[in-house]
Parts: sequence; structure tokens; C-alpha cells
Amino acid sequence: MPSSHIVQRGTVYHVRIDIPAALRPAFRNRRILSKSLRTGDALLARELAARQVAEWKSQFRQLKEAQIRRGDGWRESAASDGKWLSGFLNETVLDVMGIQPLPTKTPEEIESIKNSGEPYDPSIHGKAATLASHTFDITDKSPSEIVTEYQKLTDFVRDGLAHQLTTEYGLTRPQIKEARGILADHKTYKPKSPLSKSLQERFAAYYATQTANERTRSVYLSKIKSFSDWLCAEGKLLTWDSVADFLDTKSKNRQTRSGYLSALVKIHSWACRYDQYYREQFASAPSPFAGHEHPRVGKEAGDSWAAYTKEEAEQLHAAAVAKGDADLADLIAVASYSGCRIEELGRVSSDTTLLDENGVPFAFKVTDAKTKAGIREVPIHPALIPVYERRLRAATDSDGYLFPGNNKTKSGIRLNALSQRFTKLKRAEGFGARHVFHSFRKCATTQLEQAGAPALVITSILGHARGSLTFDIYSTGASMSQKADAIRLLSFNFN
Repeated sequence: MPSSHIVQRGTVYHVRIDIPAALRPAFRNRRILSKSLRTGDALLARELAARQVAEWKSQFRQLKEAQIRRGDGWRESAASDGKWLSGFLNETVLDVMGIQPLPTKTPEEIESIKNSGEPYDPSIHGKAATLASHTFDITDKSPSEIVTEYQKLTDFVRDGLAHQLTTEYGLTRPQIKEARGILADHKTYKPKSPLSKSLQERFAAYYATQTANERTRSVYLSKIKSFSDWLCAEGKLLTWDSVADFLDTKSKNRQTRSGYLSALVKIHSWACRYDQYYREQFASAPSPFAGHEHPRVGKEAGDSWAAYTKEEAEQLHAAAVAKGDADLADLIAVASYSGCRIEELGRVSSDTTLLDENGVPFAFKVTDAKTKAGIREVPIHPALIPVYERRLRAATDSDGYLFPGNNKTKSGIRLNALSQRFTKLKRAEGFGARHVFHSFRKCATTQLEQAGAPALVITSILGHARGSLTFDIYSTGASMSQKADAIRLLSFNFN
């Protein structure tokens, strides 16, 4: 027990603790909690103090958790109360100025207001008027003076509401100031996203335990942040309609929209299980991310990427050679002969290269992939050996990597520059949006199948799950010899 928690006053020991600044409103703005231990025995005092401090700290944790769960509840309450106060004053001004009478609400109108979520108490105006007659003198005053008195009344009520919010939510001084501002002008408040920054950070920590692929995590988290920021900027609540509106602002393309929904469904499912505040709001209601429709035909349906033919792969390789872009030409050749994704090739290095007893490279390891099945060893086609050895010799200039790239990007994308150069090249050669670098992976797959390679060997080369408990769980996959025999079936004229 730290000595700072124990104080001796006369012959009696006391225990004390500093109250965290954010929690002081819950303790009537006290800075310190103090309690007599009613003993002069030092050893007993330490034991009693330890129990009391533990109890106080537990109370602090509960209050902090309650603040987190309540989130923006105090802001929403302040905006709702501020809106009512503004309406009350406006109606009163019109009434006393003789412009129009205060509207009399029918039972149907009252029920409609209740259903809309707007607070309504049919006796509230009468209560306010009664309070005004006792607190503010409006006898024999002109309409403008009466309006001034009612303005004083709304200020008086506003102060009371601010005090009530402070007590109920344990607001800090900056929050009290913000609450008064919202009560004064409710339009300054826009609903905050329930996908708060802290919620996103906790989901990111969880998601890191579910997938090792940093790029996949980065893309998902970026999409979640984009939606959360949009909710805040637009001042919209999280509803099915707001999700639909957001998707329309991003794209009409089926693939793009599905990508956003996939990320949002993940955090929604996780938060409904592990975040109490989010669960209380959304767990019992239909998911706002379910049931959205996407284009099924036409350009926006997002047809799958097309595979390059053998001749098209050779055409693009020749175009890169003609431009003097050796890095891009070699990248195209390695992709065509291996079926690897571009970033898988971006991480091939001297450290991931397998050499035979003569020091000749015969395969390389893929150590970072989208899925567990993607972690694999890929044989090097005999036609690639000269290219591979040449790049290995120059690898020291690229931190040991086969292809030069940016090693410092946040999401681990090394070959972004090469990818952009390829995009310009394929467009210049007349290829459209359905043909991308990934199309070389489809090209290799197609060539392997048409050459008669066994289906399960092809999946082992590509790093795909094989869709069977027997093969995915109990088998370690095709042997290096089987994969090498299949790879040798590929043939390209890369000069």
C-alpha cells in the first residue's frame, strides 16, 4: 500500500485517494476521498486502507465503464431538451405578440409526436407559465417585456437542465460547457457514430487475432472508418436507410458495395456480442447492414476479372521489354509461371528462396497470404531459373527482395509503383477494366487445367482451400515433386 494513501492525524490513521478529474462531477466535484480507519495500529491501518482503496478503485472503474456505455447519450438529451426549449420560446413569442395562438394539439397529433420520438408533455407549457408567474413578474408589462421575461425563464430552465445532465452523466467541465452550448442551440449537435473510435480500436485488436493478413485488416478498418466518419459528417443515425444512402455515395458497383458491407457486418456482429452499449442499441433489432440490393446485370454488376490468354500474357511481356521496364517484364513472367498474386511476389526474397544442393533455386516460400491455405511453397519453372538467379544477385539492392518496392507502407503493399506501371501498360495495349494483374493468376490456372494438371495439385500451387475436411484438415497438400511436375506443363514464349 503506497504511503500516499495513508495519513496519520493525531493518533488515528486515515486513508485517502485522488479522484480522477473525469469522475469528479459524480462526487460533487470533490478532488479527494478520505475516510478514518479508526485505528492507531500501523499494520492494521495498512490492511484496512488496502481494502478501502480497492473498493474506491472498483467504483472508479464502474463509473468509467458507465461513461463509455452512455457514450453520446448526454449530448442527445441536451439536443432534445434544447429543441423543446427553443420551440417553447418561439411559440410563446408568437402568442404574446398576437401573431398566432399557441397551437392546440389533438390527441392524434400528440400520439404522432410520441411515435416520432419527440418529447411532449401536454402540461409542460402550463407548468412553465405557472413557474413564470411565480418567479418572473409579467404583470402590466408590454408584449416585448413579457418576451424578455420568458427568455429569462428559458435561461432558468436551461441552467436546471444543464445541472441535471451533469449529475446524471457525471460531465466534466469541458462537457458541461458543451452541454450548455447544445441547450442554447440544439442545431450545433449532430448525432455521433455508434462505431466510435474506441470501438474501432478494440475491434482492430480483435480482428488481428482472426487474420494475419495486414492488408486485409487495413482495408476493412478503412471502410469502417469511412462509414463512421460519414455518419458524423451527415449527422445521421445508424439505420438501414442511412447505410443505403452511404453505399450510394460510394459506388453502384456490386463488388465495391459488397466490400463495404462485408467490413461493416463484421464489426456489427462483433460489437453486438462484446460491446454492451452497442448491444443495447442494436442487438435486438434487425441488422441495418442486411438486405441491401446490388446491381446484377450490366457494367455495375461487376463481372469477374478475365484471364489473360497465353498469347495476351506474351504480348504484355513483350510490351514491357520494348519499354525497357525489366522489373515489370520479369514480374509478368514470374506471375505467369507461378500463379502468385502481385504482393505475394513482392515479398519473395533471398530468405524465402529454396536452393538445391548445388545452390540453384528450385522453389520459393509464400509466407504472407490472404488465408492460411495461401502459405505455401511454389516450384520455380525451369524457364524462369535464369531470370530468378539474375534477380537474386541484384536482390541486395532491394533489401534482399526479388523485386524493388516500398518497404514502409502502412498496409504492407510493396509493389504499388509496379502495379501502377502495369495498369498504364495494359491500357496502352488495349486491355480494359476486366483485365488486371490478377488476371495472370487466372491465366496460370487456366493453362494448368488445360494442360491436364491434377485439380488438387493446382489448388496447392495457388494456395486455395480445397473445400473438403479430408484435404483441408488431414492432408498437408501436394508434394514439391507433384507441384514441380505440374508447373513444368506451363509454357510461354517470353523472349
